[in-house]
Parts: sequence; C-alpha cells; structure tokens
Amino acid sequence: MEAYKLKSKTEDSESFSRGQQQGVQQTLDGDIVPEMPKVRTTEGYMVDWDKNVIIKQLTKETKLAEKFFNISQVSYEDAKEIADLAEDRIRSMNIQFLSGPLIREIVNTLLIEKGHVEWRNICTRVGTPVYDAFEIDTGAGFEANDNANLQDNAETSHKKKADKISKEQYTLMLPPKLADLHLNGDLHIHDLEYFGTRPFCQDHDLRYFFYYGLMPDGSGTKASVAGPAKNAEVAVLHAVKALGSAQTNFAGGQGFYNFLTFLAPYMENKDYNEIKQLMQMFVYEMTQMMVARGGQLVFSSVQLSPGVPELWVDKPVVSHGTVHDGYYAEHRTYGEFEREVRLTFKALMEVMLDGDYWGKPFNFPKPEISIEPQFMEEDEEFNKQHPELPTYEDLYDLSFELAAKFGTPYFDNQLPPYRGAGKGISCYQCCAYQFSADEDNDADFEDKLYFKEGKHFSMGAWQVLTLNCPRSAYRANGDYDALISDLKRLMNRSVEVFLAKKQWMDYIIDNNRMPFASQRPKDPITGEKGSILVDTDSLVYTIGIIGINEMVQYYTGNQLHESKEAFRLAVRVMTELEMYAKDLSNKYGMQIALARTPAETTGQRFAVADLLQKDFASKAEQVIKGDVESAKQKLSKDHDLPVYYTNGTHIPPSADISIIDRINYEHTFFPIVDGGNIMHIWMGEAHPDPKGLKQFALNIAKNTQTGYFAFTKDMTVCMDDFHVADGLKDNCPNCGSDNVEFLSRVTGYIQAVGGWNEAKKQELEDRKRYASVDML
Repeated sequence: MEAYKLKSKTEDSESFSRGQQQGVQQTLDGDIVPEMPKVRTTEGYMVDWDKNVIIKQLTKETKLAEKFFNISQVSYEDAKEIADLAEDRIRSMNIQFLSGPLIREIVNTLLIEKGHVEWRNICTRVGTPVYDAFEIDTGAGFEANDNANLQDNAETSHKKKADKISKEQYTLMLPPKLADLHLNGDLHIHDLEYFGTRPFCQDHDLRYFFYYGLMPDGSGTKASVAGPAKNAEVAVLHAVKALGSAQTNFAGGQGFYNFLTFLAPYMENKDYNEIKQLMQMFVYEMTQMMVARGGQLVFSSVQLSPGVPELWVDKPVVSHGTVHDGYYAEHRTYGEFEREVRLTFKALMEVMLDGDYWGKPFNFPKPEISIEPQFMEEDEEFNKQHPELPTYEDLYDLSFELAAKFGTPYFDNQLPPYRGAGKGISCYQCCAYQFSADEDNDADFEDKLYFKEGKHFSMGAWQVLTLNCPRSAYRANGDYDALISDLKRLMNRSVEVFLAKKQWMDYIIDNNRMPFASQRPKDPITGEKGSILVDTDSLVYTIGIIGINEMVQYYTGNQLHESKEAFRLAVRVMTELEMYAKDLSNKYGMQIALARTPAETTGQRFAVADLLQKDFASKAEQVIKGDVESAKQKLSKDHDLPVYYTNGTHIPPSADISIIDRINYEHTFFPIVDGGNIMHIWMGEAHPDPKGLKQFALNIAKNTQTGYFAFTKDMTVCMDDFHVADGLKDNCPNCGSDNVEFLSRVTGYIQAVGGWNEAKKQELEDRKRYASVDML
C-alpha cells in the first residue's frame, strides 16, 4: 500500500519500530500496512482477527437460503472473495477497535454490492438501537399501545424488545416480495413476532386433561407431572394451568369449548355454595395470573351452555383418569349431570355479577354464552323432578343481567340453520374467530365424541392474515374486475405466506420446540404414550378483511348503509372472496377461512400506511375514519394516530342509524364470513332492564343470521377511592377525583382504555351508543 512505502533503511528501521507500537506490520515486499485489531465477539471474548471466520460463517449461515429462498448457499470461492474484500476494507479504515457486529455490517454491505440480497437477508443481524431499547424500558416507543392487554412492567419491556427483534428476523427470512406486502401495508401478518415459532390460537378439549392429567411443560422434564384430577378443586386448577401453559406455545387466545359439561362430573353431589366457591376460584385464578406472554393475563375464553348439549347427553364421561364407558369404568354419561351443569352455570354468572373486590368486571375468561335450539324450550319433566334447580330461562336471565351490568358476556347464537347446531361442535375463540368440527370435515368425529383411543377435539388456527381492502379499491379506481383481481392476488400471496408458515413450523415441531401442544402423556390405563394434545393437521388458516365499508365508499361514493349499491357491492365482493377461499383450500389442501379481523392495531396500521404513500394518500383521505387532519399534521413524527378503517364488514361505529338498521346490514355477512365475525352493540353508560335486553337479544338470535354478538358497557374506575361508575366520566361521581381510568371493550375483550392506541381511543369517542332498550 503506497502510503506505507519505506524511504530508506534508517527510516525503515525507525518507522517499523514505531509501527509495532502504533499497530502496523511489515509485508515481505517492504510495505508497511496497518495491523488488524483484535475482535470483540458477541459471545463476550476478545480474539485475534481471522478472515477464515468470515468464510466459515458465510458457508454455514447461507445454508438457510436453500431452506427459505430455494437458492444455493454461498460457494467457498465467493465466500473467500467477500472475506478478502472485507479484510481490505477494515484495514483501510485504520480503526483501533473491531466488533463482530461491525464485521457483519461490512460483509452484508459487500453482499448487497455484489447483488446477493437473499444471502444478505440471511446473514444480517437483527436488533434495536440503544435509544429505542431505552424507550421500550420506559413504556414508550415501539408498539407501546398495540395490545391493551399488556401491563406496564418489566416483562412487557422484555417482550417488546424480543418482539422487535423477531419481527425483523421474520421479515428478512420471508421471500422479499411477501415481506414487502406486509411492510407496505397491502396485507398484515398477525402476531408476526411469533410467525416462525407458534400457531395462532386454540380451543382445547377439557376431557384430555381430565384423562391424562397435567404436564405443563409438555415433556415432564422441566416441571412436575400431575396425574388425573381426583377431586373438583384439583380439576379446576388443572383447567386454569392448562390454559396458562398453552400460552407458551400459541400466539393468541386459549379456551375450552363445552366447559361446564366436561367439568360437571367433578361437581357431583356438591352443594351450591361449594360449587360457587370453586367458580370464584377459577375466575380469580384466570384474572390474577400475570404469566402470559410479556407478563399479561391469560387471554382466555370458556363456552357455556345452560344444560348438557344434546350431542353429549349419551356420551361416556371422561374424568378421574378413565373413560366411563362400561369397560374401563362404570358406564356413565354426561346426561346424568344436568343438575351440576345448571348449578355451575348459575355460580359462574353470579361470581361475574359480583365483580372483583373493587366491583370491577372480570375481563377473562371471556364467557361465551351458547344460545342453542335445545335450550329455547324447557325440559318440563326434569324441571318437575327438580324444582329446586334453576331453569334454562333462569340461567339465561342471569347472563343478561350480567350483560346489562357489565357488558361482559358474548352470545354465541347457534339458532340460524347455517350454524348447524346439534350436528357438530363449534366455538368462538380469541376476538371472534370461529372453529367447528362435524362428520363432514372430520373423519374421526365419532371416535372423538367417545374419546376412543384418546381421540379428542382440538380446534384452532395456524395463522391469521388480513387484507387491506380499501387499498384494492384505490388501485381498481371504479373497475369491478380490477377490484376482485387485486383482492384475489392478495389472497394468493396470503397462501404463499401460509405455506412459508407451515414450512417453518415443521422445523419447530421436528425440533420439539412446541412441547405443550405436541405432548403425549402417560396413559393412566395402559401406561403407554397417549394421544397428542393438538392435531396440527386440523388447524385452519384464516384470511381476515378490514375496511369493506371504506372500500365500497371509495368505489361508489357511499358507505355500506348509505345506498343499496354500496351494500350490494359489499355482499358481492365478500361472496366472491368466500368462494375463492374455498377454491384455494381445495387447490392447496389446506383449510382457509374468511374472517372479520378484530383490528385492535390493523385498522390503524392500514390507514396510516395509506396516508404515508403518495399513490394512495389523497384517495385514503376521502374515506378514512377518525381525525384525519390531526393525523396528517403528525404523520411525519408519529404513526400512533387517531385514524382507522372500519373493522371487517361492520357499519362504521359513528354511523347515526338505529340499532335495527345496523343489525339488518351486518347480519347479512355472518354466513359468508365463516372464519368468524361479531356484532357490537355499544350501550355506553346505559343500564337497561335485563329482561328487556334478553328479549331484544333473543329476537336477534331467532330472527337474524347474527352468529355472535356482545353488548358493551363503558365504565369509569376511580383510582383514589376505587369507586366504579357507569359511563366515561372525567371525574369520579363519588369523590370528585380526576384520577380515573376508563373501561370498555377494545375489540373482543374489556380492558382499560389507557392502554389503547390512538385509533381505538378515537373509535371509542366516535361510537354510536344506544342508551336504552327502547332505542334497541
């Protein structure tokens, strides 16, 4: 190198001596070059420079390119060329300190310069700037209000840092064209931080744990293994801990379908007070375990029927570590436990009506009240024999008393013919995703009913993706064929994401990184390995939709409720998308469901993404909901803005229409959106008569296609005197303090408003509330 040429022997001698002290070395041809500094490794060691490490790392790490991008790994020759260039570049920098991350940045720059983007994506680092990490520690910055269920604690900070790294990792490992669709806001990959490690959500068969016991770590090596529960208290605690343990393997909600029927054998012959105490223990355990991802409560739900569903009346009981089928144990059926189901339903409703010590509602587990044809008429013979027990009407009355007081319950309407009540099983999970099983789509359905050889039901989703429907309308610019073509293009890309998810999850399963879900406990009868907990082959893939209202508004100039043309367009588009989802399911051999997305974050994210892009901004401004002008002013500084697209196929929350009109529009989409939907009725601070509310709700159930609905109350909690008041009030009506927190339903669950993002707070302000049953 010319700058270090020797001038004379004397100069050479003196210069070399100084060079040894200053970090230079002499080459054989007489040149003097800077000596390479030692390297500070990410493992915490100081080592000598060795460019062969680069060669080894490149040839090792780019093996992933074969798995994820279907391109060959780097050759030895290419790796050596990159290592030589990296050494020359580092030497030219004349630096005293060298770290592993700096070397990697230089290598990645060279890979990009050479046109090897996929190799660079595999070899790059993921992480976060120190400043961003500090903001997360103090509750600000990255996704500070993306999940209202998260708490203000150190575990949340730890989760956010991990989320940030994981999201960066998975966008780099996805094929660039798919990653760009997510980053650009064409579609949204939900729970991206868990994309490569976990399925989405799951509803469990409680019989499994009552037969096998509890193995919370899935392997039995890290935690103690409990045998099957022999008494009610242990059974309840096993149910609690099963849901908590499942959170380690899943990204979303966990629940139990048919909860009361399967639990009933443990309540046999117990008096009501004891049953109520057990239900109180269950609810408090579920709402006091800050053990889920990032130190949050377990996102949980339980499906509740007021009696034993007809499907289960003659099925053998599974409890106490055996199947009561007359072979392994005395023959007993769930129909024998009608008394226990009714009393447990009553107890659970009364516990939730009491609220917690302050009088606040319980936000978890979400009570899913099943409205079934069987329970619309009384079992008169049973009622005559047991006059001391509550009737179905009594129990439904309690659930609507709870709805009127707190807005807690969700109503799972199985009366419409499309729900297929009595012919199979179905459940709602997370924030309203629907899953089902019947003889037509489950070859082992009958065996699962009888728990034959441990076969049981497990219903859930691998992954959820959501399409930015308004953007497709912006691109189509009034051309229907172009609109449908763009939406189908995004559905095709969604399938590619699903296939990548399945490939990655195969690696996870093969490496036993999903131990709870894939556990095979000791069979209490045979002593051999039992059946696997979660049948991953039965998990569905869900494509969600957002902003159908804004899509038709841009296309027609009217919102869903403002013209027949707009409404018909929405129905036509959704029908085509549902049919195409079925075509894709058949083509790729995977079950793809179309769903309304709850959109706690996604409705805002899509709206902000469209405002940020010059191709869509002027169009988006015409239809986006919320405070658009305020958002535009803050857009360059912040992305947590008070703007949003309307959830799913909903009428905008601010639409000034009667609740009857709202129902008449929204119920049409339920049979189409087979992956899950919900209708929200915002009551504000109203406290309607429970019987009137019940009558109104049953009219919805009997006369519309609405499959799932909830009545939402707004509440204020004083943080000084702990008073709970109806409505959103700036000051406590009891003591006058302004130190208050609001409670309402954010998407599919009740939570403190302080943790909501700006878009959901704006939506809360925009909501059209129906103040009394007369208005309903």
